[in-house]
Amino acid sequence: MHHFSLEKWTDFANRNVTADERRSMQQHLETGCSSCSHVLAEWRSLKDFAFQELENETPRHAVAFVKSAFKNLGPRRAPGVITTLAQLVFDSVHQTAFSGIRHGSVDSRCLLYRAGPVFIDLSLDLTQSSGHIALQGQVMDSDTKTKGIEEIPVMLQSGQETLARTLTDEFGEFELQCEARKGLQLSVAVNPQKNVLIVLDESVWTSRQNTAAVQ
Repeated sequence: MHHFSLEKWTDFANRNVTADERRSMQQHLETGCSSCSHVLAEWRSLKDFAFQELENETPRHAVAFVKSAFKNLGPRRAPGVITTLAQLVFDSVHQTAFSGIRHGSVDSRCLLYRAGPVFIDLSLDLTQSSGHIALQGQVMDSDTKTKGIEEIPVMLQSGQETLARTLTDEFGEFELQCEARKGLQLSVAVNPQKNVLIVLDESVWTSRQNTAAVQ
């Protein structure tokens, strides 16, 4: 029995074959070929899925988050430097703090981010009276485990603007503060070849009990 190729069944599902080819392939299916019928069913399922995805609109907050995350990946980055977006692995708003994670006041928000072996532990406070955000943190390398990563640059940025900068101390700790605004990002140069980026949009740095107007 002659079977048709995967490419031919793709064209068949997309109605991209000649009338003679379609007739011949339809006759082949009518012989009861389970192998080709299965291939065609897979392609048709994939086609249906693709059409459904076209109808799905990406949420605006997701688009805004991605745009904010990559604002700082412009040409001013030194050649050879890889920027990694850190993943949030702990948030004190959603669960009880684990042992070893930095604790703040009742109105603080504690977060833990990870980028490969690098962990960045943050405590954020928003002062309602002044409209400033205060941030304390520590940069740790899980491969060494002995202490934090010392004397590396840490910057608070908004787009291409640097709002505050500092260096970590001998324990990998740092403190920064700036005016609360949208699109805040924390940039941590963990080594000359790697930069870790944390997006601190208002949903992250605004605590549950302490809110203020965002400019």
